[in-house]
Amino acid sequence: VCIDNCDAVYNLPNVFTPDGSGQNDLYHPVYPYKFVDHIELKIFNRWGDLMFETSDPDINWDGFNLDNKKCNDGTYFYTVVIYEIKLQGLVTREFQGNITIINSQ
Repeated sequence: VCIDNCDAVYNLPNVFTPDGSGQNDLYHPVYPYKFVDHIELKIFNRWGDLMFETSDPDINWDGFNLDNKKCNDGTYFYTVVIYEIKLQGLVTREFQGNITIINSQ
């Protein structure tokens, strides 16, 4: 028996296409997600340069880096700390992964 927000889920996709087509142009978590207060997400290129960071659980990354330049096609790596709302307060969960950007235009 689970009594503590057992269906808390926050998943991140591994590909998006910020090509201005109106479909899949923003990187965001798989909806719906529940019981997430905020996150600490950092996205890096293959050389370890920080491309993007946010604390917004919706993320909404448009594929532009911190210098407002469009990121090239390829694989980017992220680290994320998720602050989940539990009975004892905010509990952190951490994981890493990769994101592939495909610009079809």
